[in-house]
Amino acid sequence: MVLADGVVHLDPERAVFDAMLFGWERQQRTRFLEDATIRLALIRRFGEFTNSYPWQWESADAEDFITHLRAERDGTRPITVSTARGYELSITLFIQYVTDTRYQWPAVCRERFGSVPVFHEGNSRACRQTRSAAADL
Repeated sequence: MVLADGVVHLDPERAVFDAMLFGWERQQRTRFLEDATIRLALIRRFGEFTNSYPWQWESADAEDFITHLRAERDGTRPITVSTARGYELSITLFIQYVTDTRYQWPAVCRERFGSVPVFHEGNSRACRQTRSAAADL
């Protein structure tokens, strides 16, 4: 856990998200992965695109994000299919980290925000679950 106990943050949502990113980066580096594989900037960009945090992300958010990146806009070229798949994999790896109870993020999110990040293996997307439905985690 990379979030300090007893500290009151001015922006608790941002503090938890930043701590999640820090912890995920550390976990990925212990697997000898490099920046190009870890893609912290992509996860931040996804968060900015959704204007929400991992415990609020829904299945459609990842699909909308990739669809947005696949569309030609403002003179930029759309991302390729292989890039889109790599991005989806990175988002999935991040979601797997924040939903793994060994890292305590589901409990932290439930306690602080009333919802937890949930991973649906069937579609490799993030979605959310309210505190009442997540009480058995």
